[in-house]
Amino acid sequence: MKRNSLKGIAATLVLILSVTACAAPAVRVEDDEYGSYSEAPGKYPTEWNLEKIYASEEDWQADYNKVMGMLENYDKFRGKLDNAKTIREYFDFAYFTDMSKTQQKLMMYASLGNSLDATDPYFKNLLAKLDTMTREETQRCAFADEEIYALPLEERKKIFSDPLFEGDEYWLRNYVDPEYEPLTEDETLLASTLSMGMGYGEQIYDILDQVELPYPTIVMPGGKEEELTDELYSEIISNPKYSDEFRAEANETMLTRYEGFANTFAALLEENCSQAYATALIDGFDTTMDEAFDDYDLDTGVFDMLVESAHKGIPDYQRYLRLHAQGLGLDEQYPYNLGSSVSDYEFYRVPYDAAVDEVIDALGILGDDYVDHFTKIISSEQIDVYPTNTKATGAFENKLSLEYYPWVLFNYSGYPDDVSTIAHEMGHAVYDQYSTENQPAAYANPTIFTQEVASTANELLYYNYKLENSKDDEERLFYLENAINMFAGTFFTQMMYSEFEDYMYKVVESGQSLDAEDLGDKWMELLSEYRGDAVISFPQSRYQWASIPHFYYVYYVYQYSADVAYAASIANRITSGEEGAVDEYLSFLKLGGSMPPVELLSKAGVDPLSDTTYDEALDYFRTLVDEYEELVNKK
Repeated sequence: MKRNSLKGIAATLVLILSVTACAAPAVRVEDDEYGSYSEAPGKYPTEWNLEKIYASEEDWQADYNKVMGMLENYDKFRGKLDNAKTIREYFDFAYFTDMSKTQQKLMMYASLGNSLDATDPYFKNLLAKLDTMTREETQRCAFADEEIYALPLEERKKIFSDPLFEGDEYWLRNYVDPEYEPLTEDETLLASTLSMGMGYGEQIYDILDQVELPYPTIVMPGGKEEELTDELYSEIISNPKYSDEFRAEANETMLTRYEGFANTFAALLEENCSQAYATALIDGFDTTMDEAFDDYDLDTGVFDMLVESAHKGIPDYQRYLRLHAQGLGLDEQYPYNLGSSVSDYEFYRVPYDAAVDEVIDALGILGDDYVDHFTKIISSEQIDVYPTNTKATGAFENKLSLEYYPWVLFNYSGYPDDVSTIAHEMGHAVYDQYSTENQPAAYANPTIFTQEVASTANELLYYNYKLENSKDDEERLFYLENAINMFAGTFFTQMMYSEFEDYMYKVVESGQSLDAEDLGDKWMELLSEYRGDAVISFPQSRYQWASIPHFYYVYYVYQYSADVAYAASIANRITSGEEGAVDEYLSFLKLGGSMPPVELLSKAGVDPLSDTTYDEALDYFRTLVDEYEELVNKK
């Protein structure tokens, strides 16, 4: 098998985004138990202070110039990578010196700024400069792997068994793998040149979706015409003060936002899939999936197991959807109805400070040390909380540079999903912080695959806390519904997305193009397969695929499904009080990326290659639905 050099740019951007599958249940906005909902400053900081990274453009440019000059030092290693001492010095220079740390700062500042406004030319220019740096570095270090792999296998094994590499065995495993073959220097140079323009599909999507794609308008009940933004749409379908007819109108109207641009989005996705497939072929893989799973040191059989498990669980998923319709007294249920709660419990929008305190209480089950890490991160000036017109949608956590606490982005509006999102993203953040504190730089950044275990485990623990502290059946039903939606949205919805994503890559890999209408047909086929007749889709739903940003991240969304299954096992062990469960989980968090994902998860008592793991997850979901059925029938 053939792969690229280990060395790209040391500052690889990792964005971890949370996906909300359903709208927040019904809310009352004002006169709540906290007083009127407010975004006024409180005890926890709510805006990023990017000046902690760079105070001025001049400071950023000075570091950029310094790194560009340092890249020339690669040349001194050419022709000398034939012994343990020099190879160790090369790796230290390429990955662990001031150059790499500075690259991390440069990338973090530019990427975070771009997340606040994808159209800001200042940050776009910085990212373009970093693309230039990446190509320059790739070209300068292209010789390294070819030199090392030119050594006989037995000589490589002897070199990498030297005490100089103690602790780095997993990170350097490919150098002693007899089946591993790198790109030649010429191939690496060619790949570097071809990389110009790669990733632009995602950037164009961000600009279209976040800034330039117009929102449709809707006439509000009072007669005023307003732009149907994401925030207003969520308010309409979540608030019982609006009629069923008006919410249906809002749902259909929102779907039209993408319909008129479906061909553009299909072209962007085709370009993205084509680039990923081309990269896989250059690197010696047969399919895009093969390379994507190899990047995580993961067997592609996991994907097949997930698809099989999802289909096995569909009957219980549809049972829940029908019970939801029954609880609402509906003969026909539409997508917008999924945002309505069967419960009569009145959830009031929660101010950010109160939400953070509640999540801290919920995660207290993990112990004082975990809560201390959580509190230090959430109290830093590295959490950006409220939505703006230009800010990236969703939420993510970024621990690109090891010298800072993680940076976290929310779009907090006080709804139930917003509160659970705090638990989710802070699960990523604490995991990253534990990894940084307990692992060397080579292993300090866990892969996204294990990252989602930490985030979804937090959400499951949060909902268990809410269920345990419910004051009556109505409140318990409300949070039970939220817990079910969280699991179903993360497992079933994301597997539906995964099957759609897999379809796109197989179309492109077969030499065909992605047609907007064909994509719409596939989308409706999967909606029907997963939801059956429990939810009736609008005709415009066939273009909903165009609204999913995760399709620009190669074979990404299956990880949500996999990891909620693993997290369910972990959370169940913790909440049941199983001896050693918390300690084993914290040990897993501290291991970072130091082992293959399967071995890491085994430390937390999970086996991703066992059917039993997925069956237990479906049992967990079935238990929730069973109680839901009991409470719905009791009403």
